[in-house]
Amino acid sequence: MHADEPERLVTRILVTSTLAGDGKSVVATGIASALRATGATVRLVRIDDGDSAAADARQLARVNGVRGASEPVSASEIPSDTDHTVVEALEAEGIEADRTVLVVRHGEADDDTVSRALSTQPDAVVVNGVPEHGGPAARQRITDLGGNAAASIPQDRHLAAPTVRDIAPSIEGELSGDEELFDEASRDLVIGPVSAHEGMDYFRKYPDKTLITRHDRIDIALGALDYEPLCLILAGGEPTLPYVAQRAERESFALITTSLTTLEAVEAIGPLYGDSAFIGERKLARAIELVADNVPTAALV
Repeated sequence: MHADEPERLVTRILVTSTLAGDGKSVVATGIASALRATGATVRLVRIDDGDSAAADARQLARVNGVRGASEPVSASEIPSDTDHTVVEALEAEGIEADRTVLVVRHGEADDDTVSRALSTQPDAVVVNGVPEHGGPAARQRITDLGGNAAASIPQDRHLAAPTVRDIAPSIEGELSGDEELFDEASRDLVIGPVSAHEGMDYFRKYPDKTLITRHDRIDIALGALDYEPLCLILAGGEPTLPYVAQRAERESFALITTSLTTLEAVEAIGPLYGDSAFIGERKLARAIELVADNVPTAALV
């Protein structure tokens, strides 16, 4: 390093949580991406400490420009070859870090559980999944329990949405089409309108969608395909024309056919929202946006 060059700070940031599923991967992903945007080199790793660690590591390895590992690592093998290392772990015990971020999912952990987590004295707390207008109250709760609430992240329908692969078995469906989309999720589940003509503005209103319509309403299905849905669900049986299935084989969308009625399928898919893994490029991009908009990462280094 030349004498006139500023010295870079090397920091290890540990992201942990009160409970599994609180959103550690979402926050760790966003912090790593924000630090990389400053021009620093960043490594992002997942500690091998739970059933979801392997899937989490694969998702973290997708972050653009960040050095990741597609497999979890042990706490004793965390590399220190970058300006910043972001470490995701279920618990802080036994992991050395310069900064610790505690993630708390809104409405999940009781006060005693949160207080025990705060006793480790994290440098910042991120409250995840906060309802609209609920940020001030969520942050005040952490303050009242003795913590520092750095930020709150709002509830997000896209992060809560099930993947195409999750949807298919829930509706006893047969899945085909673009396999690269099977682990992706769309923000909205849209029910087909009465007519294709009325559907044009309707489809345009929901750019990030999975559409469900009756198998015999090919006009609705074809109209929706012009607006690039992630997934098309045909309810009540096989399509009356093979053309839709043929398009699914050569175009970028997933197709699910099910014998359930439209209403039965919608009722089966509904409970999947909020109980879906953090997986896929679309959720990754959304997590980075949410953290960039809501978490002051500069204060962590």
